[in-house]
Amino acid sequence: MEVLDGTTIFWLLALGLLVGGVVKLVMWNTTVDLIYNLAAGVVGSILVGGLTVALDLPGGMLFAFLGSLSILFILNVFHMQSQKAH
Repeated sequence: MEVLDGTTIFWLLALGLLVGGVVKLVMWNTTVDLIYNLAAGVVGSILVGGLTVALDLPGGMLFAFLGSLSILFILNVFHMQSQKAH
């Protein structure tokens, strides 16, 4: 990834959606809703992937994957559940 063009943004978006969906699938009903997981995955992927491209670092997709996972981890760990769920 050398340039932040449409193709790169598409792959970062697809990676974020995939990671968000897999996290929801793996953690089933202990996480936030699917829409929030997908949105957080996309935000983390595009944010970290774009930063990687801007800094001209190698392994942009790997960093985007790790950024997406880290944002999802923070979102789901600090999620407050209602008393009925306990």
